[in-house]
Amino acid sequence: MITKTSLVGGSALGVMLALGLGVSAQAQDTTTSWKGAPQFANDTLTFKVRGRVYEDVIYQDVDRTGTGVDFKAWNTRLRTARLGVEGTWNGNWAYKAEAAISSGGGSTQWEDLTLEYKANETTSIIVGNFKTVSLEDITSSRYNTMMERGAFNDFINAGRVMNLQVKTNGPNWTAAVALSGDSLNSADVSTNLATGSKETFGYNGRATFAPIITDTTTVHLGVWGRYRDRGDQANFTYQVRNNTNYGARYTSSGAVGVHDKTIGLEAAVLHKQFSLQTEYARITSDRTGTASDVDLDAFYVTGSFFLTGETRRYEAARGEFNRTRILSPMTAGGMGAWEVALRYDSVDLTDLKGVATAGKYTAWTAGLNWYPHPYVRFMANYTKASNDNPLTTGVNTQLNDVDVDTFQMRAQFDF
Repeated sequence: MITKTSLVGGSALGVMLALGLGVSAQAQDTTTSWKGAPQFANDTLTFKVRGRVYEDVIYQDVDRTGTGVDFKAWNTRLRTARLGVEGTWNGNWAYKAEAAISSGGGSTQWEDLTLEYKANETTSIIVGNFKTVSLEDITSSRYNTMMERGAFNDFINAGRVMNLQVKTNGPNWTAAVALSGDSLNSADVSTNLATGSKETFGYNGRATFAPIITDTTTVHLGVWGRYRDRGDQANFTYQVRNNTNYGARYTSSGAVGVHDKTIGLEAAVLHKQFSLQTEYARITSDRTGTASDVDLDAFYVTGSFFLTGETRRYEAARGEFNRTRILSPMTAGGMGAWEVALRYDSVDLTDLKGVATAGKYTAWTAGLNWYPHPYVRFMANYTKASNDNPLTTGVNTQLNDVDVDTFQMRAQFDF
């Protein structure tokens, strides 16, 4: 993967050579603390094993118009199992390496694989495979409200890729810019192509600001942008699942994008037990040849309420959510935390004409979460989704429409 090796790997080497990696070996007593799992510390060196396991049960009812076959399905599956390590040394350096096994054949891939140099308390340089944009995408799935990030996250396709990022922050704001390659898990681009052998390349930036932070109320605002060039790889596809990682996608643009530009807006309000979170994104996709550019849009709104008095934990200096503090965990004789949630999703691909599945996706999702203690969560989601796709042939104006009802439950723990 040429871009990845030259851009990110070379940049990491350059950073280390320029800044120096001074690790002094001193004989110190090793101490142990508990952060979901034992963390070992020796002077400025720390080391901790990390991981998570999500086990799901899913029932799905698919209703298709026209010649499509209706069906019902259910499945028990391993959503993900991850194992990795993280740590720091010399006060200025931090690292993280985590691999995952997923359902559907048990494929293994890298998740976060990062090396960070902290120039000072507020500025750092990060290189590796990680996420850079979108409030819900950056926030760990361990702390997001619903079982899945939803159609919005599928649409923007802003998962982990190789990045060289510079990030700075204050008490209530963050700012970051990054150069990006492709995912570390992607296959190398073939070297015998007539057009060349370039992988996906791009750049992005994100800024957040929390104008209100009090004991009872917090407001988060954010904006981000991204540019991508597919290089010599396949065209970009804009598509959505039905608010679940299981099953087929019924709303999709097909492979149409050569370059694209995305602008995203974020907002969240926390007031005591209540949380409201929303994001909007517009992707302007440049297509091949004489095909006109298209503007594609998506947004979601999620509201949640803790019946047991907790509040979502927001970190303004990082611009993301963190682990909820449970007021009365079962490990202390309590009942844990209970949370109810409701989400609305919308993805609009209708500016792309002539594609049978480039329609509009909308969905409502209701959720119930129980946290026996901070590192264990049981979840239940019900989603009613509509894929309203355009007419292509015949007289049936709903020829490609697909309605999907999904009920899913999850048991998860992390350490």
